[in-house]
Amino acid sequence: MRSFAITTLLAAVAFVAACSPAPAGARSLFANEADSQRHLPDRLQEVSGLAVSPDGRLFAHDDEIATIYEINVADGAIVKRFTVGAQPLTGDFEGLTITPDGDFWLTDSGGHLLRFREGADGARVEFERFDTGVGDECEVEGIAYQASDQSIILACKRLRGGSRASRADAPLLRVWNVGANETRSWGPTSAQLAAAAGVRSFQPSGLEFDTRSGRLIVISANDGALAELGPDGAVLSARALGGRHRQAEGVAILPDGSLILADEGGNDQALISRYLRHP
Repeated sequence: MRSFAITTLLAAVAFVAACSPAPAGARSLFANEADSQRHLPDRLQEVSGLAVSPDGRLFAHDDEIATIYEINVADGAIVKRFTVGAQPLTGDFEGLTITPDGDFWLTDSGGHLLRFREGADGARVEFERFDTGVGDECEVEGIAYQASDQSIILACKRLRGGSRASRADAPLLRVWNVGANETRSWGPTSAQLAAAAGVRSFQPSGLEFDTRSGRLIVISANDGALAELGPDGAVLSARALGGRHRQAEGVAILPDGSLILADEGGNDQALISRYLRHP
């Protein structure tokens, strides 16, 4: 009973921290304005997730076919591409993350994960498939790998089931330990993130861990916003992104600490934008 009480108390403390306002004096790790923007090739018009490999290269995927692209940050050109599966897999793919050991993880909107290794240009790579079960709770729109406990954080764009009030009070992130049969809820609610960023609605579209600070970077394509969460889930910084971002779908941190955002093109070309890190 004592152990249960302690566990319950710790969970309550974590939840209160996630609901707390940003600490006084907290600021974003990144500049308010983009340092540069580059157009992406037409084949990446519907770019979705971004991720950086252990050796610092930027990768992206589109949202309909499980094809992975390496991108040159300097000019937005495609360096190479490879496909997951002997026959190209199709689906609603929404997020990409790469572990320190070089495993690629790709998620679809139902929380089904593909794990694979990097392939050569034009290659088709084998994969493993996992079902996190999160698809029963929400529409997934982004993932990030947390090395400290070998878990994957999944972002819920829209919550399913229950009343509107219960959905409004539910955290937007889910934590899945590799190979586990269940997930746990974590982090702030949509209303808390929207209020902190000063936007009407915050629906996560991408996630990335900043390993230097331990912050989790969360972006929203809806209303264009960026939030930075502490290890306890507290909102440390949040802001609107402004009109330069049509639909921010992917986020990554480069080796120099700068932030990269990818915007889906819609009827125009997709973009990647770089935000320099504050000294």
